[in-house]
Amino acid sequence: MLVLGAAGFLGSVVVKQMTAGGYPMRVVTRGAEDWKDSSISTLRHKGVDVIVGDVTDEETLGRALNGVSAVVNMVGGFKESGDATFEDLHVRLVKNIVKLGQERGVQRLVHVSCLGAREDTESTCFLTKWKGEQIVSKSHLYWTIFRPSFLFGETRFPLFAYLKPLLTFKLFLPLIGSGTNTVAPVFVNDVASCVTQSIYSRETVSQSYDLVGPDEYSMVELLEQARKHLGLKGPTMNIPSKLSGQTFEMVARALPKALMNQDLASIMSENSCSSQDVMLKHFEVRNVALEQYFPRLIETL
Repeated sequence: MLVLGAAGFLGSVVVKQMTAGGYPMRVVTRGAEDWKDSSISTLRHKGVDVIVGDVTDEETLGRALNGVSAVVNMVGGFKESGDATFEDLHVRLVKNIVKLGQERGVQRLVHVSCLGAREDTESTCFLTKWKGEQIVSKSHLYWTIFRPSFLFGETRFPLFAYLKPLLTFKLFLPLIGSGTNTVAPVFVNDVASCVTQSIYSRETVSQSYDLVGPDEYSMVELLEQARKHLGLKGPTMNIPSKLSGQTFEMVARALPKALMNQDLASIMSENSCSSQDVMLKHFEVRNVALEQYFPRLIETL
């Protein structure tokens, strides 16, 4: 089984679970610096086949797909890094996985997208995620799509890390977008469990699953709660993404330019919630609530 995105926040947990379960596995990594918890040598010692290379390179991907019967794709994120664009990671890579995979006899594809992915969005991240879902669902592979809300772990919440400049802005909370949207952060180990349980499950084929935690928050409630734990006071100020004038200019000067963009506004404005019923019916999860680790997550900022 080829696992893509194995060095990521979700991917590293999936690799641990698959290794513990004895899944025959291959991963692709750009190099040892990608790995936080498991070195390449440790993975190889555990029987994992490791290919060093860039997964967006067709030759590397084709080599990784040789002899593979199933692919778990978790490549992606809500910000671009390096030379890889959202289009590269969420669309072109998925096209290549499907095309090259079908040519090489791959049968199974488990694909991780995200809640918020839809066609009518101003977010490039969410739009390209939606395009990737369409490619997967129209393929001839035995596919399953997972759409998790924002992931959190015991000591890490990537959304908070991304929004740290906003959360720690001392004068006030700059809320880009409306803040009235609802989110249901989901425990990363629960999402990983759903992924690993689905691989051999026939009933999950040609199905798409929303994955959410047990508690829902409005975005403004979530961020204000974080600031309270940080001991920061000051009001919450709504900053429409296209606002101009003195207030916007003050915030723009104080925050990294990378944060003042339409994708951030969309991420902070889109709903990322759903019912848990289908997830709990088909998968065994711990169903951990964000509240359980909230203070610890704040301490890491």
